[in-house]
Order: sequence, then C-alpha cells, then structure tokens
Amino acid sequence: MDRRVAGDGFSASHASVVGHYTYLPASDSWTWSDEVFRIHGFEPHEVVPTSALVLRHIHADDRAAAKESRAAALERHQPFSLLHRIITAQGQERVVMSAGHVERGPDGGPVVSGHLIDLTDVRRSAVDDELDDAVVDFVVHRAVIEQAKGVLTQLYSVDTDTAFAILRVFSMHTHTRIREVADHLVAAASVDDTPTKGLAPPAHDMLERLFPGRGTAQA
Repeated sequence: MDRRVAGDGFSASHASVVGHYTYLPASDSWTWSDEVFRIHGFEPHEVVPTSALVLRHIHADDRAAAKESRAAALERHQPFSLLHRIITAQGQERVVMSAGHVERGPDGGPVVSGHLIDLTDVRRSAVDDELDDAVVDFVVHRAVIEQAKGVLTQLYSVDTDTAFAILRVFSMHTHTRIREVADHLVAAASVDDTPTKGLAPPAHDMLERLFPGRGTAQA
C-alpha cells in the first residue's frame, strides 16, 4: 500500500486521506473521487454513489446530524463541516470530516462541493508524537502549533486532536512542515485574516487560501 511521508516525519499507510465529492440535489446524484471510494472501503467506481449508500455507511448514531448538516447547507448556502464516523464496506469504523460549500451549477441549481477527510489514523497517532524522534520539529515548535490548534478549535468547534489531525493531513498533502502551516494560520488569525466562526469555509479550503496552489494540487 502507498506510504506518504510529510515534512514532519509523519508516515501514512492509509493511502486515501483526502477525497473530493460533488452532490447535485436536483438529480440526487453524487460524484466521488477515487479517494472517497477508498475511504468507504471500495475500489474506485466499484459502486454507484447514491444518497442511500452515503447514509448507509454513516454510523447510525451520526446519521441525524449528517442529514441536518446537509439540509442546513442547502437551505442557507453556507459552508459546512461535520465530524462523524463511517462504517466501511469491510465493517471498519473510521472517523472522517465532511466539509464543503454550496455553489450554483451551470443550470442555476445548487451543487454541493466538498472534501471527505479521513482523520482516523492521524488522530490515533497524534498522542504518540512527542515520543517519535521523527517529529522533533513538532516538539520544538509546539507553542505555535498549539496556537494553531486553538484557532481551528474555535473556528470549527472540534476537539484538539481533530484540530491537529487537520493540520497534519494538510501538511502531508502539500509536503509542507506542520509548523509552517501553523505559522501561517496563527499569523492570519493575529491580523483577523481568518474567517468568522459559523461562516468559515471548510478548514482544508481555508488552509489552501493561506498556501495558494498547494492544497488543490495534492488533493
């Protein structure tokens, strides 16, 4: 299986970390990138993605919140992000963040465009970072990383492990050190260049804005 190494020494054995999807409410149709199929435990295009399939793979305890998040996004046309669990085709439980926004399609109808970010392995490894010689850079620059985690926690109402997971995923996909991502985020927050809570775009999109051209090239 593919292994990717980020700038801070983080190795990811799970190849599917960030995927992209679109949803057309008018036709109730979905388009998944190869990564979204793999996050759900399928080979690319092995199944036809439908709303029923999406809901079936969301953990039963998280389905109501997922439905409410999608309905609210379509009603208000605002960015959204939701941390929830899915059950893969193999019966494994994974922690993911679905984040995106609603835009107008060519016919004027709404189109939901977003990322599905698999945080499972990243969250699990976060507690071991200080014991890993490969992430000395993280320990040395812990203060600014803690501040960056605080920014994400405040903006997206997630816990600190999830905030750090978001930083690490973006770091891995852009081959940028976590401290560099943290530096940019904290600097932006210090001059009020980060979005308002509740109106913030998905975290991955916000970080792409701070690092133009990097996130989209790797996602």
